[in-house]
Amino acid sequence: MQGRAAGAGLLLLALTGCAPAVQVPVQAHPVQVWEGTGRVLLREQGYRLTFTADPRTHLLSGTLENRSSGDRFQATGTLLPGPDGAELTAHITAGNGARLSASVLGLGVSGLALKSDALLSGRVAGEVFRGALRVNGVAYPVELRRVR
Repeated sequence: MQGRAAGAGLLLLALTGCAPAVQVPVQAHPVQVWEGTGRVLLREQGYRLTFTADPRTHLLSGTLENRSSGDRFQATGTLLPGPDGAELTAHITAGNGARLSASVLGLGVSGLALKSDALLSGRVAGEVFRGALRVNGVAYPVELRRVR
C-alpha cells in the first residue's frame, strides 16, 4: 500500500512539473493627467500633474510641470481613497536639476539646488483637484482638472 501511495505521489509531482506555469499579468496603472493653475507670489502659474497611482498601495509617482516657466519636477506621494473623494499628497522635488556652486574669497556654497522642493496636497473630488502647493513654508492655492 505504501508503494502505491509513493508511486501516485511521484506521478502527481511529475505531472505538475510538466504543467504550464500560470502567469498573473502585471496590470499597468493608468496615467492620470491634471492641468490647471495656481497663484504663486501674486502671479498665476499654469501646472500639469502627470502620475500613476497603484490602487493596492496607493503610492503615486509622476511629474509636476510648471507650464509657465517650463520647469519639471518629480512627484512622489500617495493618493488615498475616501468616502467623498481622494486625498492627494505629493512631495515635489527638483531631482537632478541645476545646482549652484560658487565661492567668493574662499567662502561659498556647493551643490545648492536652484529650485525649492515643495509639498502638493489637497482633495480630488470627481474631476477636480483643489489644494495647495507649499513652497518654503508658504501655501499657494492650486486647482487642477483631469484631462485624461
